[in-house]
Parts: sequence; C-alpha cells; structure tokens
Amino acid sequence: MRKAGILLVAVLLLSVFAAGCVSNSGSNGEKTSITPKEITVKDFAGRSVTVKVPVQRAVILSTSALEIVQLLGAEDQVVGIPVEAKADALLSEKLKNKTVVGKRLKIEDWEKVLALKPDLMVNLYLKKFYDVDEFLNKSASYGIPVIMLREDKLDDIPKAVELLGKVFGKEEKASEFEKYFNDQVSEVKKIAKKIPANERKKVVIIQPIMGKYYVVNGNDVIAQAVRLVGAEYMANFTFNGYSPVRVPLDKEKLITQFKDADVVMLLTSTVTPYDKVEAIKNEMLNDEAWKGIKAVSEGNVYILKAELDKDSFLRWSPRMAVGIWVIGRTIYPDYYPDWKEKADDFIRRFYGLS
Repeated sequence: MRKAGILLVAVLLLSVFAAGCVSNSGSNGEKTSITPKEITVKDFAGRSVTVKVPVQRAVILSTSALEIVQLLGAEDQVVGIPVEAKADALLSEKLKNKTVVGKRLKIEDWEKVLALKPDLMVNLYLKKFYDVDEFLNKSASYGIPVIMLREDKLDDIPKAVELLGKVFGKEEKASEFEKYFNDQVSEVKKIAKKIPANERKKVVIIQPIMGKYYVVNGNDVIAQAVRLVGAEYMANFTFNGYSPVRVPLDKEKLITQFKDADVVMLLTSTVTPYDKVEAIKNEMLNDEAWKGIKAVSEGNVYILKAELDKDSFLRWSPRMAVGIWVIGRTIYPDYYPDWKEKADDFIRRFYGLS
C-alpha cells in the first residue's frame, strides 16, 4: 500500500514537470523537451513584447516574415498563414499547407485564428495599408502577443532574422544568416568604392502595375540597394511629410523628371509578370517620346524580377542578400560578377532548394 502511494506521487510529479515543457524536433528528427520561458523583446514598432519562447503556434501574416521562418527551419512552429504564401516559391509545401487565416496583413476570420490557439502573431507595421491599432487591440483582447516588423531598411533584414530567431529558439541559424548577409554587404561596398566618380550612374526604377507607371521611391529597399552599389538614385518624393515607397507618375512627367537617367530599371510584380513588362520595355525603346530619357535613347533599359518566384530577389526579405548583387551587376556589369552563382548558393544553403 505504501509502495503504491509513493508510485502515485512520482507519477503526479512527472505529470506536473511535463506540463511545464514543450516538445520540439531536434536536427536529427528526435523529439526533445524544452522548458519554455518568458522573454521581453523590442519589435520594429518600438513596442516591448513579452513572449513565451520558443514559440510553438505562430500565426504569420506576411510572406517576408514566413521566408525568415523558413530560413530558420521553424516551419513546424507555425499554424496560420496568409493566402499569398501559397505562391511563394521559397516556402515549403509543409508551410504552405498551414491554415489560411486571411490575406496579407489582414485577418479575415478571428474565430479561425482563435481555434488555432496561437502563442504569437507576426505582422508588418504598415499603417497606410490596414488599421494597425485595431489589429493590436483585438490581439491584446484575446491575450495573443504580436511582433511587428517593418519592410523599410536594408539593414533591418538581418535584424528581423535575429529577432525571430530569438523567439523561435533558432539563434544559431539566425546568426549564420546575419553573418552571411553582412558579408555580402561588405563585399558590395568594397566594389562600390572602386567605381570612379565620373562613372557613377544615375538610376531610376519604374514598376508598371495595372496600366500605370509607379516610380520606386528613394526610401524603398531596392533604391537603397542602388545607392549601396555605388550609383545615384534619382527619385526622392515626400508629400506632407510622408514618403510612399511607390509614386504614380504619367509618361510625360517621367520623361521630364528623369531625362538624365543613365539606367532605367523596370520591375515585374505579382500582377505584372515578365512578359507584360517586356512588352512595355519594347514600346519604350521604339517610342520617340520615351527616348527623351537618356537611358532609353541609349538602350539602357533592363527588366528585373520582383515577384515570389525562386529567381526573384528584389523584395524586402532575406532574398536581398542576392538582390544587391543583381542590382550591382545590372548597373555596373564591368565591376560586379554574375549573380547566378550567388543565387544558387543562397537558395541551396538557406532554403534547401536547387
């Protein structure tokens, strides 16, 4: 009888201990137990967020954040995604098959989210695109912590990887990427320093969307990459203190404003694929009015991919580690090497793709 009592106490103690642990998959596929702990981190909106780590059931509402999670090898710790993730070629089928809870940045059905019992939500701090305050208030009312990211600066990319690496318990992989990214930036800066002042190019980037022309503004991460590789980026618009990342301009204004451009880049997008942008490029090169831009008259118009394909690298996400080489090679082919080898190494090393 006494032995039975001791056995019962031991079982109860084990149960209590197990309740304070979470199960996680190690690199060899074996299940290991990790005791969760609470940490407080500062997100990209400057908010202090307390999270129980490692996060086990995250709902993530941006494809760029999902690409970071995929890079970290934390896809098993995600339960909800936006519908756009289905088209992202860098994401695994396992991640794409998670429950869709809405479109980019926005929850369509909170009941569906609550049924997933998330312990974290990750979204972008973009007040122009959705009601951020309403989203945060609703998440708080359900007791779900939220980490906000920003898609603003080039050097924020490794910082975002570091932050998510910390909350998902993947610090080692995050450090590996941070070093890789910073090494790429350092190499590019060294090359940029070798370009003589009289060879510095003036550049403008245009993204055609649904029949309109949008200029990539100087605060966009792609414009930052242009400056990084040693060129001058020509567009820098501010309206009432606000700088949008895209500015619509008609043909006449584009020609007038950017007549001195040495290089014009045309960006593809998920709504304007390569073949449509190629038709626009051909139209420009054969149009006398468009030849009012120096780059067009000299044939220096290039198409760059900015979609969700495996070979598109011009988006705020880990992809920009290769994107800076794409920009460098396009503007200065005599200084920057072919980026395809860099691209193959990147997607194989961080996404396991070939």
